[in-house]
Amino acid sequence: MLNWSEKFETGNAVIDSQHRMFISYVNRLEELSRSRNPVKEEVELFFRFMDFLEDYMAIHFAEEENCMLHHQCGAYKENLIAHNEFLDFFKVFKHQIEIEGYRLESVRELYDACVAWIQRHILRLDVQLKPCRTPYDEPGELANEVQSGSDAITFLEYFANQAGPRPRVD
Repeated sequence: MLNWSEKFETGNAVIDSQHRMFISYVNRLEELSRSRNPVKEEVELFFRFMDFLEDYMAIHFAEEENCMLHHQCGAYKENLIAHNEFLDFFKVFKHQIEIEGYRLESVRELYDACVAWIQRHILRLDVQLKPCRTPYDEPGELANEVQSGSDAITFLEYFANQAGPRPRVD
């Protein structure tokens, strides 16, 4: 189980809340990966995670890239390359699931890929945003942070309020 701590912080409230959400989902995926005989609800949870991850990448990656670009973060290009590599992985993985259907091995593969992503990407690249921010950058003051009144809204609230078709990776 992964626990959120300061070591994950980027200094951007919206990005950090999105990362917290992602880690929470990955922890649920870990629980699912240990289920020897999954019930219908557990299989449905896996497919909901797949949908969440696809949407998360479309929204979160763009948010993070814009923030890094705005702050002229030195990790911007490497971050962009890493995002594209993970999108490529997910596209192949999703195609495999569409052909083979639910398999416990696939749950474990996705869980392992997500944990590796957290370790290699969030803890190595995303955190490089923190020193790039300037003193006036308080949560909620950046133009690219989603606002609801005076408080930044959560990723799920933001996503739930989006109109139109859901963004797709492929």
